[in-house]
Amino acid sequence: MRVRVAATLLLPLLMAACGSPPMEPLTENAVATAQKKWESNGATSYHLVVQVRAPRASAVVYDLQIADGEVVKLARNGQAVRPEEARAYDYSMAALFKLLREDARLTTVKQTPEEAHPADLRVRFDDATGRLDVYRRVVGTTRRRVLYIQVLEYEPRAGAELERSVR
Repeated sequence: MRVRVAATLLLPLLMAACGSPPMEPLTENAVATAQKKWESNGATSYHLVVQVRAPRASAVVYDLQIADGEVVKLARNGQAVRPEEARAYDYSMAALFKLLREDARLTTVKQTPEEAHPADLRVRFDDATGRLDVYRRVVGTTRRRVLYIQVLEYEPRAGAELERSVR
């Protein structure tokens, strides 16, 4: 009984200490609203560090530099990605919004019971810019497959500040 009461009292304090608002369900409307905010308030040139955790794989960190909306430098776990492979690892805001729009359709597509895979899609966007902060996709019931994407760093930059090594 004491443990339950202590946990009940501590949980709100721990959540407040974390300072991050909870993730909300992913919807097409939420993505559209965040993307409009990003297009109005976000930068076209920026430095972005994104961590991606996929099913049965170790977390991977992508370090991207975007100039005028294009990926100009990309590293995967600290190793430079060759220009011809860069498209496969594009985690720019434009690519992330595309992924979110595609995934949001999972909640609206009509499927037969045999095709249906319960999905729990959660997202949190930055209040100021609309950029993605964190996204979690859980698909399945007994063999859950989880994709977790978190923006670790975001820094707007002037396009001239960024190197142009990918093209």
